[in-house]
Amino acid sequence: MQIRGYKFMTDYLFAILFFLSGMHNNVSMKRQSLKAVFADIDGTLYSHVTDSVPGSAVKALRMLKEAGVRVFACTGRCMAEIRDMNMRSVELDGWLTMNGAYSFAEDGFVYRCALDPEDVRTFVTACREYDYPCMFLEADRMYISRYDDEVQRMQDAIHTPMPEICDPRRALEHPVYMVIPYAEEETWQKTAEKLKHVKYTRWNQLAVDVFHESCDKARAVEEACRYYGWTKEETAGIGDGPNDLSLLAACGCSIAMGNACEEVKQAADFVSDDIENDGFYKAVCRLLDRREKV
Repeated sequence: MQIRGYKFMTDYLFAILFFLSGMHNNVSMKRQSLKAVFADIDGTLYSHVTDSVPGSAVKALRMLKEAGVRVFACTGRCMAEIRDMNMRSVELDGWLTMNGAYSFAEDGFVYRCALDPEDVRTFVTACREYDYPCMFLEADRMYISRYDDEVQRMQDAIHTPMPEICDPRRALEHPVYMVIPYAEEETWQKTAEKLKHVKYTRWNQLAVDVFHESCDKARAVEEACRYYGWTKEETAGIGDGPNDLSLLAACGCSIAMGNACEEVKQAADFVSDDIENDGFYKAVCRLLDRREKV
C-alpha cells in the first residue's frame, strides 16, 4: 500500500509539472506570435522631463524590430507637431495620429476620418461667439484662431511650438481631422451641445481633443489590423492617458505605464514602470519574454 501510494504521488506530481510546463510553453508561443505594438507618444515613448525619447526606449524599439514586430505610434498629436519634437532617434512603421483620425504607413496603409463640415462650421462660429482660442488640425498643417498666456503655457508644457495664427474660416475649405478648443468646461459645454457627430477627450482643464464620433484610437488599430491581416490577439497596446483607454481595449495585450492615470492602470493587463525609469523598455522585455538589462 505504501509503495502504491508513493507511486500515485510521484505520478501526480509529474502530471502537475507537465501541465505547468505546457502552460509556460503556451505563454511563450503567444509572445512569439506578437505581430504589432501600438504605443502612445507623450508619457509612453516621449519624456517631457528630458524632452526626448529615453535611450532605453530606443533600445526597446530595436528589439521589437529584430523580433519582426512592427511598431506604430498611436497619438493625439498631428505630424506637424511630431516633426518639431526630438524624435529623430525613433524609427516607426506607421503613425496613427490625431487620436486615430489620420493614420498611415509608408507601405500604403491609410485610414482617414475628417470631422463633419457642419461641426467644423459650429467651431468656427463658436470660438468667436464665446471668445476662446481654437486650434484646427489638418492632415499636415495646424493653426490657431488666437492664443493667450495660458495657451502658451500649455504648449510649452508639451514642448510644442505655438502654431501659426490663422483665420479659422480656412477650416471651412479644407478637411479638418481634429479641433482643440481651449475653454473652461462650462464654456466648452455651450459649444458641445451644438455639435452632432463628435466625440472628445479632455487632456487639460482648458483643452479638449475633438474628433469624429466614428473615430478613436481603437478604430485606427482595428483598421490597421484589417489591412495587415492581424488578429487582436497578435497585438499589444502601451499607453498612459485617458485617450489610451480605447487603444488598450483594442489590443490583445494591454500595458499601462507606471506614470499612467489610475483609470488606465485599472484597464491594463499589467502595469510597467514609470517612463523615467525605463518603463517602455521593461514593458517590451515582458512582451518578448526577455530579461531586463538596460
